[in-house]
Amino acid sequence: MLNPKNTIPAALIWAQCITFSALYAIWMLRDLMFFRRVALVAGALMAIYPIYQYRSYFFQKRAIPLWLLVGLFAWAIFHLLFLANDFPAQFLELRRIWKYAGLGAIFALGLGLSLASTSQRETYWPIVYFGFSLPVLIYLLKYLLMTYGVFIGISPPAFLQIVDSSSPHYHVPKTDYIAFCLPVLALSLGQILSLLTLKDRLTNRQYLAMSAYSFIVGGTLFLFYVQDTKNGIAYSLFSIALFLTIAIFKVPTGKFWHKLLLSMIALACVVAFLYAHLQKNDSWRTLIADTKVGLQLEQFSHWKYAGERGYPINEYGTIVSITNYERGAWFKAGLQLSAEYPLGYGLVEDSFMRMARARWPEASTKLSHSHSGWLDLILGVGFPGFFCILAALLISILKVRETLEPWRSVFLWGLLANLMLWVTTEVSATITFSALIFWISWACGLTLIQFNGAAKRD
Repeated sequence: MLNPKNTIPAALIWAQCITFSALYAIWMLRDLMFFRRVALVAGALMAIYPIYQYRSYFFQKRAIPLWLLVGLFAWAIFHLLFLANDFPAQFLELRRIWKYAGLGAIFALGLGLSLASTSQRETYWPIVYFGFSLPVLIYLLKYLLMTYGVFIGISPPAFLQIVDSSSPHYHVPKTDYIAFCLPVLALSLGQILSLLTLKDRLTNRQYLAMSAYSFIVGGTLFLFYVQDTKNGIAYSLFSIALFLTIAIFKVPTGKFWHKLLLSMIALACVVAFLYAHLQKNDSWRTLIADTKVGLQLEQFSHWKYAGERGYPINEYGTIVSITNYERGAWFKAGLQLSAEYPLGYGLVEDSFMRMARARWPEASTKLSHSHSGWLDLILGVGFPGFFCILAALLISILKVRETLEPWRSVFLWGLLANLMLWVTTEVSATITFSALIFWISWACGLTLIQFNGAAKRD
């Protein structure tokens, strides 16, 4: 049982949750970097108290994911001091990327410990979910203002506009939308599933919650469609397919009509968004043919020059899709480089570019990432660092399955979404890397206490 003296004050937990919501809303907005720093520092400072109160829980088997994260940071410092390929660049990343990731890890660990220590889980869940949803809600607000604002005489300011990469301010890359919005789609599906699997009849409040979750799922799909994110659409559809598969077997037979209605709505949304996306982006049709060309690195070396020397022809006699071809080629080139440099170059960002330039001097300076987050991470921190973070993520997924709702489905689905999106998305960067560390550290905090009596007591 938990020691009553270790109880975290409700006011502190509220402050942590509100700070998280504010942080998640602005995390991917580079123009609000100052406020992101303030939120991270404030969250880390508030985390000191719960971390100190539950410090004895860190010396147990269930703390292995946490110590793996500690090992990741230790490896980064060791690499800088003894294996650095570019000490100034790595030191700059230590002061930037690793500093943000470290602050986020402390913040998330303390938040997880605080939420795990209280039996009032449902009290804090709405503000936490609202924080997760804010990136999607803010995007929908921007879209409405830009599309229909002119009809009611509203001219949105720059920070409420959806701008492309040519704008110097308030531009959000597609990859950031995937990293911050796919998890909320996945965890919303998890929450819907947990409601459907309840044996009792759903209350009006639960129906309202399910409607809110469904709205966020639809809003996220709409965001990915408008932004034309192939990865976002693909992983969203996979998440929905996984949701439907589990629902078929887990939803009680007494809720047949719930299951049937939700399945029909989900399938209709999937078909509609998939059809619209395929009409808008036909590169899916030549994905295999273009990838085959991309994997032939020496025969078709166009991938080295980032379009400066044109592109090859696929087996259908047409020019390859740039994204399909380059991602296939860059992925294979990244695998070769990872085998040659198993300890990594040392940089979370742009290690692929530097290693490719050393391996192929004629390559364009425009090369940056391999477009696989996990592969870029291997190239950056090597297999030792990659093992630390992937093992921490996988163990957290296993451990979080035994926590109580709403955190069980939230972090199970949220962590799975992160595991997926890092496979083929260009997310090995300052903001998205620190967000991944935040997710894992938060799960570490939640699972440390739940197994030591809190869950049974509740």
